[in-house]
Amino acid sequence: MTDYVRALVTTLVPLATFAANIPVIFVTFRSRLFDNDTVAKLIASLAVSDIVNGVIATCCAGLAWSLQPGQQAPTWLLRLINSGMYTFGVCSIWHLAAVSVVKCGVIVRPLTHFTIFTDRVVRAIVCTIWTFGIVIGGASNVGVSETYFSWITLLAHVRHGNTVFGASLAVINFIAPTLIIMTAYVKVFLVVRRQVRSMSSAVLHPFGSKMIFGSSVRSAKNLFVMCVAYWLTFFPVTIISLVRAAGSRFPDAVQFSVSWIYVSSSAVNGFLYIALHSYVRRELRRYIPRCRRFSVAPAWTLAADNGAGQRHRGFVDTRTAARGLLRAPVSATKPSCQRVTEQLPTAVL
Repeated sequence: MTDYVRALVTTLVPLATFAANIPVIFVTFRSRLFDNDTVAKLIASLAVSDIVNGVIATCCAGLAWSLQPGQQAPTWLLRLINSGMYTFGVCSIWHLAAVSVVKCGVIVRPLTHFTIFTDRVVRAIVCTIWTFGIVIGGASNVGVSETYFSWITLLAHVRHGNTVFGASLAVINFIAPTLIIMTAYVKVFLVVRRQVRSMSSAVLHPFGSKMIFGSSVRSAKNLFVMCVAYWLTFFPVTIISLVRAAGSRFPDAVQFSVSWIYVSSSAVNGFLYIALHSYVRRELRRYIPRCRRFSVAPAWTLAADNGAGQRHRGFVDTRTAARGLLRAPVSATKPSCQRVTEQLPTAVL
């Protein structure tokens, strides 16, 4: 993999992260549609975590651009970057686990989930996730024997004295949220299937299951797609961590690709949330200006005399009328009172 490709990747990934997540936060806090949406608030917190991941990726790209090959950055900066990657990577996957639990509660208990996931509970969940992520990020610096900037992956890495510690930390933070996500969506699938089977054909056939459960189940499927996308980007990193702990290595191109695919998951989360949720796109259209083409709309004209004593009504082409107005003499565009004044004879005193 050439240096130009690596430089392009390290530049585009942070920009895409900002472009994908800033609109999500803006829409969530500006639109009244999301005032009582618990999932949207958790997604906004996830977007904040992804933006910080984008800032960390920008720092790594800045180091790659500013340092000479083989040169190393200060140790404190590399430890800070590595801790940030651990912290906000953990925050991202645990946010997706929390979103899955909340969406499961919305579908399983549609009438009482407002009393379960109140604003206070949501704030407690968000604070717990962020606190847990910071603790894990601090724990990743325990027993560090070496800190270095890898010119293969263009990321900051640490090497622990006990190689099993770092690998087990990554595995635990991967397996536990995955089990929560899978449990939540299996519960959603079983509940929806049981409700469909319990309905009589007289109710189900005229409307269909998609119309009865359409909105909630469709939203759950979209969020599950986001979880799967993040899982697919995080799983190869876990495998590489285990292989590296065992003393083996992958080719340089594979290590760089896997590492930056995982970093790009911060952008993928935002883009998928916007692409899969129509109400988010609809709210974004209200704030993002669009280039509108000049449309020709039919408009009713008032009764007018065509000069032959005939009066008519009909449609008029607004574009043609605008052209005619531009070609008209200056006197024709003046106000009627001014034209009348100019036509009156001047009084001789």
